[in-house]
Amino acid sequence: MEKPAAVFAVLSMSAADALVLLAGGGGAADACSDWDVPSMSAAAACQNASTARAMSQICADEVGTVTAPDQEANVFVLAAVNAAARSYEATVGYLWPLVTDPSAPGAARARGGAGLRAQQQMGAAAGHLYGCELAELVRDVPAAVVAVDDCATALLQVFGVNSAWYRTVIGDRDRSMLALRLTGLAI
Repeated sequence: MEKPAAVFAVLSMSAADALVLLAGGGGAADACSDWDVPSMSAAAACQNASTARAMSQICADEVGTVTAPDQEANVFVLAAVNAAARSYEATVGYLWPLVTDPSAPGAARARGGAGLRAQQQMGAAAGHLYGCELAELVRDVPAAVVAVDDCATALLQVFGVNSAWYRTVIGDRDRSMLALRLTGLAI
């Protein structure tokens, strides 16, 4: 499978499929043997990456709650990155009418592009995970978090905390933070 096709496949798979890919089904885990990636259960990964009940629930939804067997932490990072990328894709589709509406406030339209940047960065993170280029995650995942947070801040300023657009982007930000926290466990 060529890498561009592999990246698309990785972005479109479920968390369970990601576990199979990195755990040996796709051969990518063999290439990561140069890294000293810690192993843990999904439950332990979520416990270590979560700071509150809401984050714990997102982690359980995206990574799982299995207490055994242990997997390399990069498996959980990939599941979180895939979940964030899928969420961004849905959000960009949801926000697209706002971004392209000339009558919408300029700040909201300008920041809609931040969602696209976040999506691109998470796509890059998935590609680097597939290639076991774990050091690149230090650049990709924080950049996605910043981009989605920029988008949320702009929407908050224009539409307020009760806006459906803002709440949608906050969900993306939370998934991004989960991917960042899990990245911290993996590298």
